Amino acid sequence: MPDLIQDNGGIVLLDTKQLKELLMIKGGATLWRYLKEGKLPQPTINISRTKRLWDKAEVLSHIREKTEVKNDLQ
Repeated sequence: MPDLIQDNGGIVLLDTKQLKELLMIKGGATLWRYLKEGKLPQPTINISRTKRLWDKAEVLSHIREKTEVKNDLQ
């Protein structure tokens, strides 16, 4: 996943395309549904109406947390 956006604090930010690649999803509708359902955190930074950035560590932590809760319920 080339061209990750990184700030001085070492935080890796992903744009929408990179987030979809990380999650291995193709459609934008799936991404927005996951956001609406709370399967993913909301964007860390909203640059404009069409440009949003997510903190990669926050996304991975959120997914891990949701997976642990799901496993605890089974």
